[in-house]
Amino acid sequence: MRVPADASEQKVISDVQEFGWHVIMVTADEAGPAFAFTIGLFHNYGHPEIILFGLQQEVAHSVLNLIGAAVKSGQRFRTGERSREFLEQHECAFVAFPIEAYHDYLGYARWFYTGDEFPALQCVWADVEGMFPWDAGVNNEFKARQPMPGQTDEVRSE
Repeated sequence: MRVPADASEQKVISDVQEFGWHVIMVTADEAGPAFAFTIGLFHNYGHPEIILFGLQQEVAHSVLNLIGAAVKSGQRFRTGERSREFLEQHECAFVAFPIEAYHDYLGYARWFYTGDEFPALQCVWADVEGMFPWDAGVNNEFKARQPMPGQTDEVRSE
């Protein structure tokens, strides 16, 4: 963990110390959809950080806080696990987030951990029909809202 250089870095450190984690939100732009991720779950609980894509900021923040609270209370999530407890009317699946994508998506976490020495999972949510981005026949717009760096189009979790 680094010494903060400004108020935003101090906020990350303070939240991790006080609450156990901090949520970073990144708005959508021409490069891709909005996404959000945690910082501090690994530091405080030995649990992978969580990233998710394509939700409105308020919803993403809420989902990550629910996951953080579950982790804080002792729950653990692993690649291939699914849950219906975080996003109303949508099942979520947890998949490995590749270290090769940390540079593009987890910059503040890389700053906090002074490198890439932390695990991360992607929380992927199903559409209203229960289809995940990797399912055959899924809507292409829905699929584009949840990029899956380093993943192929094969089924990732059953």
